[in-house]
Amino acid sequence: MAVGLWMQHRFAVSSATRNAEENAWSALEDRAAAVAAAAEGQPFGGPENPVAACERIAGWLETHPRGAGEVLVLDPDGKRVWPAKSGSWKPDADSEDTAGGETRVDWREDKTQTGTLTSSQRGRIVLADGLHLAVMRSLPGGDRLVVHEPAAVVEARVTAATRSLPAISALTLVWTIALLGIVGYTILSRVHDEMEHQRLRSATDTLRQTQNLVRTRDAVIFGLAKLADSRDPETGDHLERISVYSTTLASAMRHHPKYRDQVTPAFVRLISISSALHDIGKVGVADSILRKAGPLTAAERESMQVHTAIGGQCLSEIEQRLGGSNFLQMAREIAFAHHEHWDGTGYPNGLGGCEIPLAARIVAIADVYDALSSRRVYKDPMTHRKCLEIIRRKAGKKFDPDLVEIWLTIESKFERVARQFAYRAGEELPDDEPLIAAPEYRDESEELCAVGPSVAGGVG
Repeated sequence: MAVGLWMQHRFAVSSATRNAEENAWSALEDRAAAVAAAAEGQPFGGPENPVAACERIAGWLETHPRGAGEVLVLDPDGKRVWPAKSGSWKPDADSEDTAGGETRVDWREDKTQTGTLTSSQRGRIVLADGLHLAVMRSLPGGDRLVVHEPAAVVEARVTAATRSLPAISALTLVWTIALLGIVGYTILSRVHDEMEHQRLRSATDTLRQTQNLVRTRDAVIFGLAKLADSRDPETGDHLERISVYSTTLASAMRHHPKYRDQVTPAFVRLISISSALHDIGKVGVADSILRKAGPLTAAERESMQVHTAIGGQCLSEIEQRLGGSNFLQMAREIAFAHHEHWDGTGYPNGLGGCEIPLAARIVAIADVYDALSSRRVYKDPMTHRKCLEIIRRKAGKKFDPDLVEIWLTIESKFERVARQFAYRAGEELPDDEPLIAAPEYRDESEELCAVGPSVAGGVG
């Protein structure tokens, strides 16, 4: 794991260095182009009058913003003719570093950079204060214009951008392997965001890069959440189903006037992956409780209920250390509150009504439906009709009644999803039987807790 973190750190520093050098060269090219444009039609250099030519360059620079980099003028032999020393805007034939007014500049063309301007060359030069990144352009009269910036300045930018990487990498060693993926993604996102302000990229390239990062994040987060969920071998495709159920219900809410502004396309995308972390806190619950086939005792039920606080607190601490994001905020709200009840009788905080975050209210319905309709070691799956009756009767008690109303318009989609996943697993769900009369409702938590642990204090 330590080797992987070291390699990740080295990759981020290398990428930051390449981006910083590319940005520096681009800025120097812009500066060189501006100075060279002002030189069009003027004999800036050559044998006619190099001193006067340099004075005209100095005059132009004094009336324009300095911009990126310092400016040198070289003669055709590569000797510096102006300025004679650092900080001088006029030739100084008596300067010690000019050897009689001329000093040959060691130009090293950069073979790895292609550049975007055919009239300029990228390279490096060595001056009294060390190595500089430089761009060279031809001037009328045979002289050459060089705009340069110390390599130490570029290195300082990279150091500032990557200063927090070692500390954050050390932090990830404290968390479980499931949380390592979240932290790593957040680190790379922060570095990417800092460097993005300095890069000039086309809109198409930026969009493609963002989409690739999101797809990578979703795959890593979902895979690690699946790893944590695998401690309970009976849950099968539980996380995939919860993601599909939550996305299906959220998509339907977009057409409801009450939720149209709140449930945006971005909200739907976030809940698709954030819902997978709803039970991440189960990493802190003992295997003897998670895998118990019989009913839970009161003490065991209390221990099971702690998983909401463990998961929510864990995600909250990551959010505090690494900075907030929509993804972390929604995942934390879901982990904390997906077992809260609309009437205030849930846990861990006894929230009620709209105090419960909307994403958690959505996942609560998805989680209960999945627990009722799925096979467990301690029970057979219920029919879709029975699941429907239980959820409908708990509207206004356990569930947000408005969400249940919307869910009843799309409940057939939930049944199709359940059957598709069961078919994929080689199982068959029971067909609905006609109801002679609506069954007397018993709290589904009590009903399922009587035969197994998965719904201790709630379902799923």
